[in-house]
Amino acid sequence: MTEEEKIFDVAPGEKYVDDRSRMTIFFQVLGRKFWKLISMNLIFLIFNIPSIIISFLLSGYVINVFSPFIENADEMAAVLFVYSFPLLMFLMVIPAITVGPAQAGLTYLLRCFSYELPTFYWSDFKDKMKENLKQGIAVSLINLVAIVLLIIDFYLYGQMTDNGSNFMLSAANGLLIVVFLLFVMMSMYIYPMMVSYELNLKNLYKNAFLFSIGRFLPNLGVLIICFLLVIGPMAVVMFSGNAIVLVIVYIYYLILGFSLPGLVLNFFINPAIDKYLRPAPAQGNKE
Repeated sequence: MTEEEKIFDVAPGEKYVDDRSRMTIFFQVLGRKFWKLISMNLIFLIFNIPSIIISFLLSGYVINVFSPFIENADEMAAVLFVYSFPLLMFLMVIPAITVGPAQAGLTYLLRCFSYELPTFYWSDFKDKMKENLKQGIAVSLINLVAIVLLIIDFYLYGQMTDNGSNFMLSAANGLLIVVFLLFVMMSMYIYPMMVSYELNLKNLYKNAFLFSIGRFLPNLGVLIICFLLVIGPMAVVMFSGNAIVLVIVYIYYLILGFSLPGLVLNFFINPAIDKYLRPAPAQGNKE
């Protein structure tokens, strides 16, 4: 809702009270900012090409899970583009794998959208990239190392389990899944805190860990929504088996694959962060 709409919605001398639900605000913002979300997604993709390449390479570890069922090169390509790469793209959306400064720029804009604050799209994106350049690079490298190690661990434990499972391996696998889930939840909080508050790396990760533990069930709900937004369209491809549908889904990734789930994340994450770390100034700058 714009400031003009708020002014004309109340009588002189009355105080404006916004009684809309967050769900209502979300869909109103989605409608008003739809084309901006598309342009932001395209700009972000350009800066995020390194993450896309890394995720594509890591897809080989995911393909290994399906390798017993792959009989030829055509099936290998199908597994790569329908199962493997979309799963890695989900990790880019969260974002566990991303180019940090570009993610900071996108997160700032989506934060402003979630609070219906005015923005200058390209200039704000660029300014937040510069402002969070060093910290964004550091976080993206730390997260990349962590996620690569976790994926390799899943791969190695899977190989050992195939050769004969035992209780200790099963327990280790279970623990690894919990660690992976908590790390993914932490990734949702890091960049919103980075662009809103003056926190060093240690406090970014400490607070993110506390949020991942303290809000585990709500976090899980948001992860499921984002998972459906990224992986859900592939269910249509699986049922249809149509290459044209696959192309349409990848066009969806191209125009909304990052900005739409990112908007969902920011609508959920920012109020939780601001509740405990104190609200940021109205214009969304760092405290």
